[in-house]
Amino acid sequence: MAPTRKQTKAPGLSSHESSIQNLQHLAQVAQTLGNTILQPPPPSRNPEVNHKISEHRPPTFSGDEDPIILEEWIRTFDKVFETVECPEDHRIEAASFYFKHEADLWWVHEGPSYMQRPAFNWEPLKARLREGFYPSHIRAAIYEEFLHLKQGTIPITEYYQQFLKLAHLTPELVPTESTKIEKFMTGLNLESQKALTLRKPKTLKEAYAKAS
Repeated sequence: MAPTRKQTKAPGLSSHESSIQNLQHLAQVAQTLGNTILQPPPPSRNPEVNHKISEHRPPTFSGDEDPIILEEWIRTFDKVFETVECPEDHRIEAASFYFKHEADLWWVHEGPSYMQRPAFNWEPLKARLREGFYPSHIRAAIYEEFLHLKQGTIPITEYYQQFLKLAHLTPELVPTESTKIEKFMTGLNLESQKALTLRKPKTLKEAYAKAS
């Protein structure tokens, strides 16, 4: 009796047909990725506020390692946000639009993780910017300059302006009005210190006015 022949399985796809299918699949993936990349970003949640902000022509921030430039940028947006009554939950979106160059690259890499944090808003963003764009050696130099700031032979007006600039860059050193007054007075010449001690000013502006 002749041996029974085993039934063979249906032949699979040839290598040529398989290659064609793979190429078609890759083409579909590439098209999907292309559509995703080219897709425009979602519209802003508050275009009217964005328009009001743009009317004030706020500056861009490029990531310069200069605390004065960054503080000026932050101060400008603080004022603009108050003027146009920008909602708190829209301020990050509005401000980050004005990042350029290094600052924009920083936000692309760091922004998504920050935005996942609860209650991350404009104030924490300002803190992260200061951390990211105040090099440690510049921060240390500013601290040292402010700690040793004295009037010496310069006019009281020049001393006051320098004091304001450094106090703004190092708010943790003079966190209250009383600490600002105390630090301002200790840097004055001896005669001015005596006069202010008797008058006991309650604000920094008052201390400057009486000293001058």
